[in-house]
Amino acid sequence: MPTPTWSHLKPHLQRMESPELLALLRELYGLNADNKAFLATRLLPATSDEIAQPYRKAISQVFNPERGHPSLKLSAARRALNDFKKACKDLLLVIDLMLFYVEEGVVCTRTYGDIDAPFYNSLLSVYHSAAQMVSEIDDPAQAEAFQPRFQAIISNTRAIGWGFHDGLIDIYT
Repeated sequence: MPTPTWSHLKPHLQRMESPELLALLRELYGLNADNKAFLATRLLPATSDEIAQPYRKAISQVFNPERGHPSLKLSAARRALNDFKKACKDLLLVIDLMLFYVEEGVVCTRTYGDIDAPFYNSLLSVYHSAAQMVSEIDDPAQAEAFQPRFQAIISNTRAIGWGFHDGLIDIYT
């Protein structure tokens, strides 16, 4: 059987009664954190910290774990970031988590020393994407609220090698 598409599922969903749909949504909600974040961002007035907490924890675990040394498995941190982007349609929350990713990488470098070019390229890529997203914000006050974090990242990277600091300045300007 081919993979079901939305057009295959839609007629079945349309025939379901409200209690059946609620039960189905409850099962989806319980499957994973992404589903929980997806439904929460659309249905609840939850705070950004509540919604982003599992993703922040996953990113922190890669860069600055509570115990032991960082794994530096950037794919795991990027996966958390990308999963959050899919689950959350709030642009401000996504930008916040993207900056958190870069901030955690900077703290990691300042704690453990220079890493390598792919590490810094990943941080630069996320910083660049966050800057692009900020430029899409319609409300100037909301966009301006992110500027201190962009500037702090630059300020905290002066002694870091691999052209990282200069790359951040280029993106910012």
